[in-house]
Amino acid sequence: MSIVAGPIYQVAWVVEDIETSERVFTEQLGVMRWNRMPNVAFTPETASYRGQPADYVIHVSLGYLGDQQIELIQPVSGTNLYTEFLDRNGGGGLHHTAWLVDNLVETLKIAAAADIPVNQQGDFGEEMKFAYLDFSAGGAPYVELMQLGPNMRAFFDSMCAASKASV
Repeated sequence: MSIVAGPIYQVAWVVEDIETSERVFTEQLGVMRWNRMPNVAFTPETASYRGQPADYVIHVSLGYLGDQQIELIQPVSGTNLYTEFLDRNGGGGLHHTAWLVDNLVETLKIAAAADIPVNQQGDFGEEMKFAYLDFSAGGAPYVELMQLGPNMRAFFDSMCAASKASV
């Protein structure tokens, strides 16, 4: 059974300076509208990193190229997959592609059966659950699996529509 199906929902970069990266992505790729969410906090109750409770803060900015969600992540504090990536890759770079799944728990069981490690996971209650799978053995970036609740899906859809309207 496949872990993911359908189109890639999101392409994400980890960056050192989110404001500069927004400007570059606007000028060079044409992402015309950004929705920045500063100081997104994850706690040991809502996130884990390499199997241990995690406590970190990130800045997130979401934009769209057509229907393709573009995510920029800037680590602010704490140790996590994003700080690890910056330490390994200097100024940042392409970090992950993401797919939507209907049931994250069941999809992670499939990944576990295939010996695919989960490096980080977390949630925003019932509205969004996510996990990063490590595909580095095959030379690929991380794969993020996202399970969205109806309010988060509507939020993302409204951002996409607003982005298309601003073109």
